Amino acid sequence: MSRHATSGWSLENETAVNVATLLREEIGASRRFPITLDRIALDDDLVARDVTGELRLTRLPDAILARVNASAVVALECQRCLDQYDQAVDIRFDEEFRVAYDVRNGSEIRPETDDERFTISEKHEVDIREPLRQEFIVGMPMRPTCGPDCQGPPAIQDDDEDQVGPVDNRFAALAGLLDERDER
Repeated sequence: MSRHATSGWSLENETAVNVATLLREEIGASRRFPITLDRIALDDDLVARDVTGELRLTRLPDAILARVNASAVVALECQRCLDQYDQAVDIRFDEEFRVAYDVRNGSEIRPETDDERFTISEKHEVDIREPLRQEFIVGMPMRPTCGPDCQGPPAIQDDDEDQVGPVDNRFAALAGLLDERDER
């Protein structure tokens, strides 16, 4: 029989939760925490902001299962028009955090085999920052566009007064190379 509890506090601009008490409870016991982050760095120049969601931690025999539902806004550059726009990103994932330190005596628990799961820290904390970062990156569109009404790249004006209408001369340098080849 499992017990479910909603904690009285939330993760406001914090991604680590102390799970020492949960580790002492029976398998299946769980806690829920609302998540509210102003921002989380995804990469050097990429930031998710206004992060909201819920974290549910469940006690497993040798780990804590973190189930996260979250949403955020990421400023991206449209691949068609090259303008910045806000992209909503919704994620949902489960991640196991392996018990790495005994909660009663603090001794390190080494895995018997290669274990690629995240670990619970020496302070008995589960930190969801890295899995959250990874999932937001994976949740972003591969080809970001600002929407179905995107006008595409702006036309580049040529200085030739004889031209009628806008001219896109992005390939003018290549045309010049072709002209040089034809002159030889």
